Amino acid sequence: MIGATIDDNLERIRSDLAGRGLTCQRLLDDVLDHVCCMVEEKMHAGEDFESSYGAVLDSIGENRLPELQHQTLLNLDKKFQRMKNFTYIFGLSSALVTLLGAFFKRMHWPGAGILLTVGIVLIVLVFLPLYFVTNYREQAEKKNPVYPVVGYLTLALLLAGALFKIMHWPGAGSMVLLGTGFLIVGFVPLYVVNAFRRAGKQKVALPYVVMLLVGIAIITLFANVNMSKTSLELYREEAVQNEASVQQVRERTAALLELAGDSVTADRQGSIARIHEQARSLQVRIEAMQDEMISLVGEPGAFIGDVQAIDNRRAGDQVISKDGAGREFDLEANIFREMLEEMIDDPVVRGQIGDHLEFTGKIWKIEYGAGHVLNEPLVKNYYKLSDAAKGIALAEYVAIRNLLGN
Repeated sequence: MIGATIDDNLERIRSDLAGRGLTCQRLLDDVLDHVCCMVEEKMHAGEDFESSYGAVLDSIGENRLPELQHQTLLNLDKKFQRMKNFTYIFGLSSALVTLLGAFFKRMHWPGAGILLTVGIVLIVLVFLPLYFVTNYREQAEKKNPVYPVVGYLTLALLLAGALFKIMHWPGAGSMVLLGTGFLIVGFVPLYVVNAFRRAGKQKVALPYVVMLLVGIAIITLFANVNMSKTSLELYREEAVQNEASVQQVRERTAALLELAGDSVTADRQGSIARIHEQARSLQVRIEAMQDEMISLVGEPGAFIGDVQAIDNRRAGDQVISKDGAGREFDLEANIFREMLEEMIDDPVVRGQIGDHLEFTGKIWKIEYGAGHVLNEPLVKNYYKLSDAAKGIALAEYVAIRNLLGN
């Protein structure tokens, strides 16, 4: 009896399924058989045909059949499946290379820069485009192509900005700023609008939108929270250690000169005197900037280990950027580096000097420039200057030792 009722309505069921978007005959036959089994099961439970059939259709929904057909056809498309598999394998490989580069960078091992660059370039130029293309093709109901384009630009700019920042390349700040702008002004509004348009069909999308907005709010909040006390104290300790190192290196340099005595030629003595004079001039500039920052917070003459207002965020910007002391120091530091490069012939020693004076030139503009001094706590800017002072002292020592033949 039940089977006969279903057979009598077979064409009706087939027509309804076709009307809901099923056009593939093979899939239509499979779904038809499945629906009939579900209706039969409900009728055995005591329901009539109409209520059983209506309940089955409601469980299927309006959009599931076209999506099912779309996914089935894609699964049968071997070329698409190969591209999809390649995309995820390539993405996994690129991510592992990037993580390996980050680990090498953390451990200060050689090759970190190459691994990071290769990993992020492959993610940005290969994986992300393939991912957005395959994801777009998998959608039965196509979204506006602007969504994946904006999503790609957002991720690409943020990743590239992070790479440029790590590698100390110019333009890092601009890329991160553009990426953040695309995220806030482009991607989030588009995603929210699309979610609300589809809210009646896919209500589950809304919680993800809410969580996305909450996550952005939390990130923004933490970006404006002052540095933790532990981090501030760590910078203070590092600054104190740097100043102690500078004093030790100066003593070693003085010992070198004392041992050399009058055995050095007049030319070498002149070169050594120029190096010593220039290094001392740079150290005086650094000490003046450090003293001025401490004075601006109302603690003139205080030792950095005793300063209370180490979280002040205006002193560094005022002294290093607005007053121009940082720019003048940068110019003189570059002259010092160029002078040492002209005096020293040994490539190994020149490499050591370059490492010690790494902060000069572009690195100074990126790490010590206005964009990084602004809103940084006093103790962090003080630490940066103390690190530069240590580099100058070491470069002076290495250069003089080389000229003395030690």
